[in-house]
Amino acid sequence: MREMVIDGRRIADDEPAWVCAEIGHNHGGDLYRAKDMVNTAQQGGASAVKFQMRTPKEVYAPSSEKGAYYYESDNPQWVDPVYGKHREALEFTYEQWAELFAHCKKAGITAFATPFDKSSVDRLDSLGVSVFKIASGDATNIPLIKYAASKGKPLIISTGGCNIEDVVRIRRALLNPFGATDPRPIPYAILQCSCIYPAPDDIMNLRVIETYREMFPSRVIGLSSHNRSWHTSFAAYMLGARIFEHHYTNDQAWQGTDNHFSLRIGGLRDFVDACESAREAMGSPVKSVDPRELDYAVERQKSLYWAKDIEDGQMVSKEHLIALCPGGGVPPYEGGQYVGRLAKGFYQGGSKVVPDSVTAHPEPAYTR
Repeated sequence: MREMVIDGRRIADDEPAWVCAEIGHNHGGDLYRAKDMVNTAQQGGASAVKFQMRTPKEVYAPSSEKGAYYYESDNPQWVDPVYGKHREALEFTYEQWAELFAHCKKAGITAFATPFDKSSVDRLDSLGVSVFKIASGDATNIPLIKYAASKGKPLIISTGGCNIEDVVRIRRALLNPFGATDPRPIPYAILQCSCIYPAPDDIMNLRVIETYREMFPSRVIGLSSHNRSWHTSFAAYMLGARIFEHHYTNDQAWQGTDNHFSLRIGGLRDFVDACESAREAMGSPVKSVDPRELDYAVERQKSLYWAKDIEDGQMVSKEHLIALCPGGGVPPYEGGQYVGRLAKGFYQGGSKVVPDSVTAHPEPAYTR
C-alpha cells in the first residue's frame, strides 16, 4: 500500500494532503520571527513546518565570489553576497534550535529540517525530529542519504535538477539501508521539484508525478514547489501528490532567502482547503445514485405520459406517448415496449403511463 507515517500522521492516497510550510531560512536568523512563522503556519492549516540546518564549512567550498542566486544586482533579502557567509549568518545555535523545536511541539505542529551535512543530521537526530528532508542538491549525494537513513527515520527526498537515472540510484541506495544482513526498510517519499527560484509554471513538469507513482507503487509521491502560487500544487494533488512543501513567510519583504516568492497565511489556508475539498469531492469511482440526490433526480428526469386520449383496445403508436417531468414512472427508454400493444382501458391525455396499461403482447392481426 502507498503510505507512510510521520510523527503519528498517516499519509496516503485516501488521506488529506500533508502540507509542509517551508520556513527554511526565511526567519533571517531571528528566533522570535521563526516562532511567529510557526504560529501562523499552524493557523493556516499546515501539517508541518520545516527549516534548514547547515554546518557551512562542511557544505561550501571557500569562496569570496557572489552566489549565483544573488543575481547580477544586490539582493536585499540576503545577509551577505557570498553564499556560504550568507547561510552561516542565518544559522541558529544548538540551544536556539532546541528552543524552536520545543515551541513547535507546544504549538502542536510537526517540525523538522533539511540537513545539508552529516553533522546536521546528528544534531537533528539528537533534537528528536521525526523525519529528515533531503534537498534536491543532495539527491545525488548518496553517502548523505544513506547516513540520514541510518538513523532509522523516514526520509523525504526532493529531485530538482535530477534526471531519472538519479532517481533510480536513490531507490537502489535505499533497498538495504542497514546492510544485507538487516532487512529493515526505510520509509521514504519522492518529491518532484525544480531548482529554479521562483519556478515558472512551464518548468514544474507535474506529469513527472505520474511517472513517479508508476515507478514507486508503494511510495508516497509529492511536490516541492518554488512556484509563487499554490495553483500548480493543487494540480499536483489531483495527479496523486500527497506531500507538499511550499516556501512560507509572514512578510515577503523580510531578509532571509526565499521570502519574496513564499506563500503567506492566506495562500497556505486556501491551498489546504482546496485539497480537502477536492479529496471529499473525488468520492467513489463507482457510478451510482446517491440517496441524497434521488429526489432531485426524479424531479428533473422524465417519465412516459399519454400525449392524447386512447381508448380501451386501441393500438399504441408513437404519437400516443410523450416524455415529461417528473420521473419516477416508466422511463422514456422503455417507450418502444409500449408501441404496437393494445391499451387496457381508457387513458386521458396528460396522465402518466403505468406498466400494466397495455397488453402483454400485441393481438394477432385479423384476416379474412
